[in-house]
Amino acid sequence: MLFSAIILSNTKSQSIFDMTLHCIESMIAAEKESSEVQFEVLLIESNKQIQNSPYQFPDYVKVIIPTEDFNFHQFLNIGIKAATGDFVGLFNNDLIFQKNWFTEILKVKQLHPKVQSFCPVDYDSKFTPKSFFEGKDYLFGYKVRRHVVGWCIIAEKAMFDKTGLLDECFSFFYADDDYSLMLQKYGKKHVIVSKSEVSHLESKVSKELEKKKSAFFDDVEIPEKDIPKYIYTPQNRWMLERKKLLQGHIIFHKKWGSPKRIAIKSKIGRIFIKNGLGFLNKYFM
Repeated sequence: MLFSAIILSNTKSQSIFDMTLHCIESMIAAEKESSEVQFEVLLIESNKQIQNSPYQFPDYVKVIIPTEDFNFHQFLNIGIKAATGDFVGLFNNDLIFQKNWFTEILKVKQLHPKVQSFCPVDYDSKFTPKSFFEGKDYLFGYKVRRHVVGWCIIAEKAMFDKTGLLDECFSFFYADDDYSLMLQKYGKKHVIVSKSEVSHLESKVSKELEKKKSAFFDDVEIPEKDIPKYIYTPQNRWMLERKKLLQGHIIFHKKWGSPKRIAIKSKIGRIFIKNGLGFLNKYFM
């Protein structure tokens, strides 16, 4: 079985290069006992000058340099279209894979052949402590950061024939939320697997952006008429100071509706999926 790992990186320092290489090497080494799994590594690289830099990856890593500026979903789509594997992994470059991480996902796949979307677990995350599983080997669900962890998603490539590729309107913020609702819209179950462990490190790139405040505070123009009224409530006003995040929220709102409306549609959608009627979701979500 061929697994296509799609890894996003912006390799502009030795530390980022080392982190990405460690990610790749740990991914492969953790499955060295599995003779069934082979890896195709697709690195979607934001540093357009990397070929003339000292940061050169091994020959088995296919480095793809998009001409466009970074867009989270667009860059993942480039990888999905280039992938030739049965499964694709949508990965950040700040991951360390633990032993048999993919083998454990395949075990769940054998039990539930129709499931096409999976996530591993990081027990260091406050959202997925071991108590979260209550002794179970896996859990179905769509909650972002609990069931759907956007830094490490594994999917059968064939799933995207049904759902279409990722929505490139989501350049960063709300990409996880959009993926979760896409699955529900097309009646696709999602599983987080308790024995598939991947450690998610604090991204050095994200830290640099946070220091500069550019990830949240870039001066983007947002017409007042586009801002939903509920943003001005006390619990949501903080978004007004985070322009890029607010911009992402507005895109999400225009596509899926208000949080209240999403909650209602999602609840109905999950009931349909549970009862084998998930194909109906595309008509109202």
